[in-house]
Amino acid sequence: MNSKTSDQTPDGGAGEGSLGQQLRRAREARGVTLREISEQTRITMRHLEAIEADDYKHLPGGIFNKSFVKAYARHIRFDERLALDLYERTAREHGDADEVLTSPQRSRIYMGEQARSPLVTAGLSAIIVGVLILVVYAGLHYYRRTEGEPAAPPTPTPAAQGQAAAAATPTPPPAEGFKVVVRARDRSFWLTSWQDAEKKRGRFLTPERPEEFAPEGALNLFFDRASADALEVSVNGQALRTPADGEAKEITWTLTRDNYRQFLP
Repeated sequence: MNSKTSDQTPDGGAGEGSLGQQLRRAREARGVTLREISEQTRITMRHLEAIEADDYKHLPGGIFNKSFVKAYARHIRFDERLALDLYERTAREHGDADEVLTSPQRSRIYMGEQARSPLVTAGLSAIIVGVLILVVYAGLHYYRRTEGEPAAPPTPTPAAQGQAAAAATPTPPPAEGFKVVVRARDRSFWLTSWQDAEKKRGRFLTPERPEEFAPEGALNLFFDRASADALEVSVNGQALRTPADGEAKEITWTLTRDNYRQFLP
């Protein structure tokens, strides 16, 4: 008797389709909304919708994709191992696989067919030593010539005298710096930041690894509203109030030397 294998759902039935299709059917069967999953897993709605659409190009990539898939599956009681297998299969089918290759790669650096001849090495060394001796000799000759011809001190002009008097005047203290410290208060969450001319950088901000910035212009922080209460930011040692007003699902917070004081509590 022939048997036909198929993917299995958590409820024991045969599952068909891609990872996103099976997760969506399992979620709807349990009466769970994407909003509920987002609030419990701290995964943004945009990323959850990308998982159900099998659109992995809009996910952070790498290990974060698998972490998102496992968290989604765990929340709706879907088999996590099956979800990861489906993720890898669907990613390969869509050409979005981002697994790190573990097979050994041959070096592309040209090392030459054989070692350099000892005679060539000795010749190059002699040339380098000769050049260094000439440089040292020329430096000593220049030093002795300038030392034997002392120059008369120039007569200070009125402008130079004014500059000397200004230099003697105590200078004011330097302006206040702009040092920003960003940390996760009690849990990890996804944060994207960019400053001045830097490219955007997304990663999980963890409580044990705060980050420091000293932007010349502006620092931009991008995060979802559910993570606003876990974000802690200070400027020059002063804690700021995280903006979380309005109905936007995602927040872009721009900090500059001129505007950060408006976020002081």
